[in-house]
Amino acid sequence: MMGRLLIILGLIFFVLTLVSNYFDVSIHLNGSKGVTQIGQLWYHLGSESLQFSEAIISRYIDPCATLEILNCSGFLWHPVISSILNLPAGPALGLFSFLLIYFGIRKRKKLTR
Repeated sequence: MMGRLLIILGLIFFVLTLVSNYFDVSIHLNGSKGVTQIGQLWYHLGSESLQFSEAIISRYIDPCATLEILNCSGFLWHPVISSILNLPAGPALGLFSFLLIYFGIRKRKKLTR
């Protein structure tokens, strides 16, 4: 069951890789330079969910925000997740989809033995 879920998630990330590659090609055909970042792709596909995720993570998941005893500023969204969102979407999502599919297949082979 878990292996199949990993494979399905890997295929979803593979489709997102193809979408980001489409955006990269369209950027270059317009004469601009650069690549699509993960954050740009997420903003283009669902800006509301990006803003909602930032609010939820910053307020409720970040240990510094939830535990006043720590007396620190939030660190989970800025710089950790924002650094991930600045990665080029094509290679990063492609690598992530490959890893998910690989571990999903490996998990399924272990269950069939």
